[in-house]
Amino acid sequence: MIRLALAYFFRRPVQLLAILGVGIGLLALLVVLAVMNGLIYEDRVSVRGPLGDLLLIPPVTETPLSYVDYRLALEAEEAILATAPHLIAYALLGLKDGDLRMSSTRRSDMNGVQLVGIDTDAETRVTAHAGGFADSLANAHASPVSPTQPFPKPEGPFARPSVLVSDNLARTLPQDAKGLKNTRLQFAALPFRLPPQGEEIIPANADFTIGGTYAGSDYEMSLDRIYLPRTGRYGLQYNLTGEQGSDFSEIMLKLAPGISFADGKVAVLHALGQAGLPIPSESQGGSLQTWEERRSLFLSAIDNERRVVTLIMFFIVIVASFGLFATLSALVREKVRDLGVLAAIGFSPFRRGALLFSLGTVASAVGALSGWAGAKWLVSHHREVETFLEEYWGIQVFNEQLYVVQGLPARWDSSQAFFLSLCAFGVGLLFSLGPSIRAARLSPMEALRYE
Repeated sequence: MIRLALAYFFRRPVQLLAILGVGIGLLALLVVLAVMNGLIYEDRVSVRGPLGDLLLIPPVTETPLSYVDYRLALEAEEAILATAPHLIAYALLGLKDGDLRMSSTRRSDMNGVQLVGIDTDAETRVTAHAGGFADSLANAHASPVSPTQPFPKPEGPFARPSVLVSDNLARTLPQDAKGLKNTRLQFAALPFRLPPQGEEIIPANADFTIGGTYAGSDYEMSLDRIYLPRTGRYGLQYNLTGEQGSDFSEIMLKLAPGISFADGKVAVLHALGQAGLPIPSESQGGSLQTWEERRSLFLSAIDNERRVVTLIMFFIVIVASFGLFATLSALVREKVRDLGVLAAIGFSPFRRGALLFSLGTVASAVGALSGWAGAKWLVSHHREVETFLEEYWGIQVFNEQLYVVQGLPARWDSSQAFFLSLCAFGVGLLFSLGPSIRAARLSPMEALRYE
């Protein structure tokens, strides 16, 4: 029976066109998804940026908290590789000699910014991934700084502490003849603790100078994120927030290799409980999040977009499978007398249907395998394909002047490709059922009388 099915298969060239259609449809689906996977990977790197694996925000307490206590407790856990503190202050940014009016925050010379005090070494260890703090310094364009000493010591008795602004923010700031560096910035922030009701609120004011820039991976976040030392004579605590409060606002954590986010959270809560430190909860406040939970809105949006594109592109495979249905149906009409002879010599309806179904199975398998193999080859050689299109056809897939990505960011997902190839094979089997059932139900007498 298999030999007869293969004979029908190779003697009908139109059958090869149906197989080719399934293969091309699956190839287009897998290639498009590989490109989307590459774009999504770039998006995940960008949206993560300088975030660690976990982010711990402690509850608000009456007495100031000390980062040293948290570091000793957390780094004692084997699951936690390193910690990095952040001291955060929200302030209004004003330019020197600008018309700084607190009553109008919409003025062009005033913007709300986030001042982030960091420890350089700890920040570098915790964010040692693509798009982390070290990468942002290395990829800076406007005014690069040394990755090991990003905050140079001010020179002169009246020099102000330096800060790092993003390349994006630097482009919006006015520059004098001396350039961007040493541009004076003025910050006005609320005090660390608000006074009792009825008492006057005295804002904390401080001047800083721009010491350099960093390349922000997240465009929107980098526009209002400014780095400076956390503590010390030239740090955020000494110059703006005051030493009467906590020396940190949040802690980023890097997990040891092989530790999942769930296990990391358990280790953090265990360490805090053992040390008697406040544990984040709904009643006490604070939070313990993964970087994916912090960016969940954006990540869910791009994942949903990938699912929608997969569904739409899979319709190409379904439409191509209609060709397989049409050729098998035509084969049944063409081989009516052959089917009648098979019935006369003892082929049961099940065997006649299995003959057509085996033919559809072979065609579906060949189409799925050819589509998978073609897509795998294209993704593996996408750089050569991209060069060929650009040199011989003048087609530049992603123009660097228009897109933030460089080149074709294709990433092959083996499990995803296998599942979709299996789905394409299943669709081919589904479309083979109709002609197979018709062949099984064919009456031998009518088949033999067929003209």
